[in-house]
Amino acid sequence: MKTEKTKNKIDFDQLYSGMLKEKDIAERAYRYLHEVKGIDRDVIYNELLPKKLIGYCPERKALAFSLMRGFMIVGIQYLTIEATEVDGKAMMEGQEYWHEGSDIETGLFSLQRSFREVVITNGILDLLSTGMTGVSLPSLTTLSQLQLFSDMQATVCFKNSADKDSAVNRVLEILPKARIVTVPQEFTDLNHLLLAKGQDAVKALFFTDETMKSEKEPPRLKGDEAYDEVVCRYFTEAGPHHTDATLEAAKKRAKALKICKIVLSSCTGATARKALDLLGPDFSIIVVTHVTGFKKPNFQELPEEERTYLLGRGAHVLTSLHSFGGVGRAFRNKTGTYQIDEVIAYTLRTFGQGTKVAVEIALMAADAGLIRTDEDIISIGGTAQGVDTALVLRGVNTHNFFDLKVKEVICKPSSF
Repeated sequence: MKTEKTKNKIDFDQLYSGMLKEKDIAERAYRYLHEVKGIDRDVIYNELLPKKLIGYCPERKALAFSLMRGFMIVGIQYLTIEATEVDGKAMMEGQEYWHEGSDIETGLFSLQRSFREVVITNGILDLLSTGMTGVSLPSLTTLSQLQLFSDMQATVCFKNSADKDSAVNRVLEILPKARIVTVPQEFTDLNHLLLAKGQDAVKALFFTDETMKSEKEPPRLKGDEAYDEVVCRYFTEAGPHHTDATLEAAKKRAKALKICKIVLSSCTGATARKALDLLGPDFSIIVVTHVTGFKKPNFQELPEEERTYLLGRGAHVLTSLHSFGGVGRAFRNKTGTYQIDEVIAYTLRTFGQGTKVAVEIALMAADAGLIRTDEDIISIGGTAQGVDTALVLRGVNTHNFFDLKVKEVICKPSSF
């Protein structure tokens, strides 16, 4: 963070927390984002409000979005919902700007360094229109921030403007492999396209026909009979021969739920290679290995050249303390008495070894900061070798284990 910004000593966490306490956030956010700007209500109620992504600042008459670096708020981005004046400057309805002192170079909206792909748009509302993970840059006149995405697959969306061509050229100088998308000429921006043609038209700008295909889910009923009917595969036996089928089922469900992060276990790298081949570039893949010394002292089962290969293909590789096999295992090895972490592990194994592994590696990934604890992921584990179990879950840090939520079983062995 730059020196002149640190001098302000603004506590953005405290400032943003105060905005979240405004009682009418949901009402104001819904009325403006849905009724005025046409953002889908499912996005507002299921994605933005529950994850506390929207605050409200009454003094600025603006919705507030936190600028994140990892899990730390490093600034606030405002979206005015009615014309007002801020610090002597007139602000029009729909105008976006940053709070004085915000670290915009590393705190871009929703930026997580574990992205493999990122969509860059002109503003928050345009970004929400895509329904995808990305960042909003209200102005592309200063392009130094784009260097943050040099190691990602970036798609940059432009409005139609007189200086668009020169801006595109400047972007391609910094991100030569970026994919450039332009809103059709008859529309002013993505939200205009969303209101006129709907979500499918917006997605068509970013996806091919193949990637737009997703699993159709049955409608949810109202009242006490509300439910989701989801297919679950039960393999007749456990084992590595179900690896391909497990990965394919996970991919299908991930697309249906728009989940972008997949955590899976791999000791030698063979399963990770298959995952990269079968899942393709649409997902952020986090490979969790055995801890060094698991088989014998000072021995790591994943060869260094394999780790280098996986990293080169964009995967994250995590080697760390097993959540269910730390000091408690040392106590059991020394005294023959099981501790609570291994009791939990044996309890989870009543659903199969793969279930225990899938839960454990999700904890490890959360502890390492590779997944967030406020978004769903798919976690994949197996029995001895390969994988045969895939779960949709909401991860937590190990010290909050009992807050972990297994939301769906995609597949698992019925006999093990």
